[in-house]
Amino acid sequence: MKRLFGLLFSTVLGLTLWAGPALAQFPEHPHVLVLGLELDEQGEPVDFRKCVDLASNQALPLNAHHEHLHFGTAGEALFEHAGHVVVPVAPFPDPSAPVPWTNCETLIAFFFGD
Repeated sequence: MKRLFGLLFSTVLGLTLWAGPALAQFPEHPHVLVLGLELDEQGEPVDFRKCVDLASNQALPLNAHHEHLHFGTAGEALFEHAGHVVVPVAPFPDPSAPVPWTNCETLIAFFFGD
């Protein structure tokens, strides 16, 4: 189960700007901000400080800022310099097969238990 987070995390942070045009193919989706995320040696989440539903759990517009949050230096800098990560929630990446979390509560329960 935690491996899914590692895969999602590396995908979101590891994609480069060349993938940015593909962003338009994703449905609008909400995001959560996980503050103080700590990963173990295998890249699995082991702890966090706080989780915040961004924009009242509403979708962020698909514009340049959003693109950089997912694919650019903004997302990388958040994690590298502060240990924070912005995580997309359902219906990302596809409404027919979304990630299994919809807000902070369900994301934290999925990766860290109740």
